[in-house]
Amino acid sequence: MIDLAMLQVVRDLVAIFGVIAGFGYYVMVVRNQRETRQAQLFMQLFQTYVTKEWMTDNWELMTMEWDDLKDFFDKYDSSVDVDNFAKRYCSWFFLDGIGLLLKKGLVDKEMVYHLMGGYWGIWIWEKFEDVIRFSREYNNLPELAVWF
Repeated sequence: MIDLAMLQVVRDLVAIFGVIAGFGYYVMVVRNQRETRQAQLFMQLFQTYVTKEWMTDNWELMTMEWDDLKDFFDKYDSSVDVDNFAKRYCSWFFLDGIGLLLKKGLVDKEMVYHLMGGYWGIWIWEKFEDVIRFSREYNNLPELAVWF
């Protein structure tokens, strides 16, 4: 015969396994919610990236030409061409924001790379690295586009 002590042990084991199963389910739900939030956040950013205006502005930036920093600022400084300045800073700050989100682990790096054509940020950085570094010093903004 099964005595009362054995029934209590079985009852306790069932309760323990129920708690473990519940905790495992909770962990899976939280992980799924985190991944869903990452995807939603990234897709909101991606919608900015895939507009005709964004592509046109960034293509214009990529086709800019200058000989040296003096030539760049003579042609494109905000006091000379505020429209170009605005396009440049929108692009830089957008990519800087993506970099910060990557650093904090709030968006998946593979998702950013594959959906945004990983090379675009690199091309913009290579094109404007000297300008950004000079602007940091000249304007005393050491954190300008630091996550770019």
